[in-house]
Amino acid sequence: MHFLPRSDNYALQPPLRFAIFALNCRERQTMPPKRARHDNSGQQHGEEGARKQALCASLNDAVNASVEAAFQDLKQERQNAAEERERLLAQAQTAAAKVKSDAATEVVEMKRKLQEDRAALEQEKAAMEKTHTFQKKKILLNVGGHHFETSLETLTSVPDTYFASLFSGRFELTTDAEGTYSIDRDGVHFRHILNFLRDSGSFELSSDLTEGQRKELAVEVKFYGLLDCMMPPSPYLAQERVGQALLRRACLAGTKQELRTAVAQTRVLVFEIGSTTPFLTERFQDLRFIITGHVVNGSPVWEDVDRELYMYRGADSDLWIDDKSNNLEDDAVRGYICSIESDWFRDTIAAPTEVASDKWYSGAGATLVPQYNKYWAHIPNMRITAVHGLDDGDPTMAAALRKLAALA
Repeated sequence: MHFLPRSDNYALQPPLRFAIFALNCRERQTMPPKRARHDNSGQQHGEEGARKQALCASLNDAVNASVEAAFQDLKQERQNAAEERERLLAQAQTAAAKVKSDAATEVVEMKRKLQEDRAALEQEKAAMEKTHTFQKKKILLNVGGHHFETSLETLTSVPDTYFASLFSGRFELTTDAEGTYSIDRDGVHFRHILNFLRDSGSFELSSDLTEGQRKELAVEVKFYGLLDCMMPPSPYLAQERVGQALLRRACLAGTKQELRTAVAQTRVLVFEIGSTTPFLTERFQDLRFIITGHVVNGSPVWEDVDRELYMYRGADSDLWIDDKSNNLEDDAVRGYICSIESDWFRDTIAAPTEVASDKWYSGAGATLVPQYNKYWAHIPNMRITAVHGLDDGDPTMAAALRKLAALA
């Protein structure tokens, strides 16, 4: 057996020793039987040794090349790992710098907002101190030459108004030598505004005001920001105007019958009909009517909310409910529902609510099939319910009632 010379890399060559050992074993297995020693044995032995040495050198070179390649791969991997670490470190440093910058910006913003909140708190504190000063003393107002005495609590009792803003502490207010605040507005009706602020929950506007005075008051109420809560618009404003026109005409006529009729009609500007027992069809059960400016046979006409039907006074003075498509002023007998009264009582009928509940009749188009047995069926317990009308506080209603009382 032949061995390679030792080298500095001997510790890294176990595979080479194993390869040489395997080669020797193979040669022993394949070696032919020994022949008789000839004289040229020394020459043969020398040739075999040379071949073995050449083979070992070749194997040694191959192993060294493989090891060198492995070292180069390992070196490259280490270099790649180092570069990756540097890249990740650079990314981490960039991210950390951004987080630090964002945190610094957020801190600056928080400080700014804190300073703003502190300044707002100081302003609010100053305003509260001014308010407290106001509350300790009475407030004198000069409204268009009319003088009033009240308190801050009263003036600011309703939020989001002229006075709530005026005495919020955000404005520098000046007074005269007597400590009076001047407001350049009409002070004729200001007492109503002040009374509302003193007791807004139960305030009722005086019925003594004329329509013109109400309009003047509405202008002032709107200026002070109190219109929606002090004089809210009615959802039936158009119907109220129709009723007021009826009352004014009755006052001009001046007769007791005209006044009584107008008063009764304007109390039911909006009403509903129906039967207290199952009798009328669904279309006519809880059907709502509203007054119109149309007049037939000296009486106003009501129409249903869908504007398909009319209730009007016929030529015979009975009340009828009919289609709007029909001519209301002819004498043809038709309709869905009517009131039938005696000749004497017909002249006294002024409004649907004054017809007795047992004086109503329905035709085939308004009556449930099981209840219908003839052309006009008697409606048991007809119900007429007033939904909206003018009350005694309305100026035109108040004027008509005073005139009617004078005729009694």
